[in-house]
Amino acid sequence: MKKASQCVLCQSKIKEDNLGIVVLGKCICADCEQKITHLAGDDPAYDFYKGGLKKIWFNEA
Repeated sequence: MKKASQCVLCQSKIKEDNLGIVVLGKCICADCEQKITHLAGDDPAYDFYKGGLKKIWFNEA
């Protein structure tokens, strides 16, 4: 069994064999990856995901 990880955006538990993407060693679940790829700039969730991705890039997550 693979080690479970946690999505840095939604905090859900995910398995390594079912990751969405890994950015700088941080896991993003497939659900969040899907939401990000279909997100428009005027979407109410845009700021949430933008903030989460910034935390990864600035090593705050």
